[in-house]
Amino acid sequence: MRIGPSTLAALGFVCLCCPAVATAQTQALNLTQAEKLTTDSAAARAMIESNGTTELAWSWFLWLNTPLTGGDPKLWESWRPTSTVYLATGQQPPGWGQTPAPPAAVIALAQKEGLNTNLPFHNLDSNVQSDGLALRDKFDQNVRYQILMNQDTFTYIVNNGIYNVNGQQAMAQANKPTDFPASSFELKTSWIWIGTDQKIFNQLNGKYYIVNAYYALVDGSGKPNGLYKVGRAALSGMHIISKPVPQWFWTTFQNVNDAQFTRATNKLPIAPAVAQANQKYRSLLKNAGSIFANYQLIGTQWQFVDANGKPLLLANSQIESAFQLSSSCVTCHAVAGYSATDGYFNIVKQQNGGITYYTGNPPTEQMKGYNPLDFVWSLKRAQWQR
Repeated sequence: MRIGPSTLAALGFVCLCCPAVATAQTQALNLTQAEKLTTDSAAARAMIESNGTTELAWSWFLWLNTPLTGGDPKLWESWRPTSTVYLATGQQPPGWGQTPAPPAAVIALAQKEGLNTNLPFHNLDSNVQSDGLALRDKFDQNVRYQILMNQDTFTYIVNNGIYNVNGQQAMAQANKPTDFPASSFELKTSWIWIGTDQKIFNQLNGKYYIVNAYYALVDGSGKPNGLYKVGRAALSGMHIISKPVPQWFWTTFQNVNDAQFTRATNKLPIAPAVAQANQKYRSLLKNAGSIFANYQLIGTQWQFVDANGKPLLLANSQIESAFQLSSSCVTCHAVAGYSATDGYFNIVKQQNGGITYYTGNPPTEQMKGYNPLDFVWSLKRAQWQR
């Protein structure tokens, strides 16, 4: 049974999908009430188990992107990017609230280009999708990526010493599975690179959420050469990953204009209930003058198979375009594991002379000997301490 407006109100959550309150709540789209569902894991789990996944997904998207209007940084921009957690030297990262500043060379270039250096700078440190492939945009560039985590995720990683491979190796040797707290969150984001190209900016401005961004350039061997690309980037996709249920709760959003500007389209249909919710929430956001009216929920997932045992599929065309017809968020992350002798589990498998991805229930037989990483593949970004 779906949780109704009265139950949501009791949880301190304003349900914007209710027509009776839509007009009034257009004035309150910051949805600070939804924060309760990020700290009260039992309440979030109740919504999931009662088929309230769409409402929960939208509540978190709106909460994370507050303030929904204006140019101030959004809540999630204060979270820690993995580039400041899994350090190249494998050393313990600075504490929460002590996020390292961008390199001085980045700030110097930003000032030269006239960017507002009082706003956050996002280190888009990867150009590889979750499926291991690159995605090109219509401007003949690679789409770029960034992963961030909330404080509870960060604290668990630091306290257990798994910010480097040494710590993950020790846990594997001790047969101690990783087990994040139920209040853990990760964000996986995808970006169209604008840089300083005014023509690209003019095409994307007003359609996408745009931020200051940079990434390190590399030499022929793939090592950073001390130089950077600095400019702007447009948010094309966002996974919101949380753990109110043991197998985590997976929800994915992307911009409605992505097919126009990147070389990927959604190959899976959006469920009718999700499409209906998208229409209501996007209308409210549009009335409030929010850029996030241009984003839609693609789907949610917390089970491996449906009631008939058929594998469930869910993917974001910007973050794992090759997954769309062959895997899902929860199955891909279920195989996150580390072996003290063989390293990280391989997300792909050989099939019919080629490669494919795991679908449906996790391959328990193939995963024997791997210490579970509790669905958190970003741990693979860790380095050996040196």
